[in-house]
Amino acid sequence: MNTPMNALVSDMVNLLDESLREDFEERAGIIEFDAELPRDHAECLALLDVLHRHPSALCGATLLQVKLKNSVYMGLTTDIDHARLYLKNIGGVEIAFLNLKNVIDHQFEGICRIDIAHF
Repeated sequence: MNTPMNALVSDMVNLLDESLREDFEERAGIIEFDAELPRDHAECLALLDVLHRHPSALCGATLLQVKLKNSVYMGLTTDIDHARLYLKNIGGVEIAFLNLKNVIDHQFEGICRIDIAHF
């Protein structure tokens, strides 16, 4: 018998983008079977794992590293699907998801200015 997902976990998982949601489901399954834990416990641990690896996953914004016209840029988006489609249409390529906090801390010494620009 499947145990329904904890309401708090469910609410948080619903905020994840598609790729992180898939990551969550995969981690939950692995934890459930490898550690022989109940599904609800495995889902809690899987969510913690996803959030540990992607700390800004629930903030509603995603920082991408993008290649466009032989240059590399960082782009901030609140709609990853739209951003991917837009990049494809202008010949851009998504290189990686970046950790927003780490980028600000390590590349900008804790504070950065955001200039208004579109790709």
